[in-house]
Amino acid sequence: MEVSSGDFQCFIDNYSESDSEWLALEWNGKYGGKFKDENYFFRIQIAELVCEQLETVDLQLLRDLFINLGMVTKLNFSVYNKFHLLAETLLERGGTYYLYDYLCAAHISFDTFLSTARIELSKERRDELLAYFDYLKATEQDGEVQKMLSEHMRNRLVELKTKE
Repeated sequence: MEVSSGDFQCFIDNYSESDSEWLALEWNGKYGGKFKDENYFFRIQIAELVCEQLETVDLQLLRDLFINLGMVTKLNFSVYNKFHLLAETLLERGGTYYLYDYLCAAHISFDTFLSTARIELSKERRDELLAYFDYLKATEQDGEVQKMLSEHMRNRLVELKTKE
């Protein structure tokens, strides 16, 4: 299938939940150099265009792209070089609604853990996320979620660089 940049932009502009299969992992079951994912090049092309329009792109598309790019890292042993920008934008634009997605993605692999630490947020957003993190830590009953709400992850939020 040959796809033009206009087709990629059309996909972005008209994205809906039913389109998520185009971003999903289509894995051949192998790792590293033998790794193959039928949707990889499409997903990367979309990611590149999305990163040029982070302030306006649909948040559901941004989230789906973020999660799928994160899932691939544990299979191909590398992280998309702008992964942190997707995380940053999800949190800055979407706030507490996307904190859980951020925490999950940070724990997918060592690469995503490091990349998601490279974000900068407004002071107001950082403070809002920190308050919500503390609320979840105090109220969440699920043990798996509690593991992600570690002191290390809290400190990460505390020490985030803030945008002026």
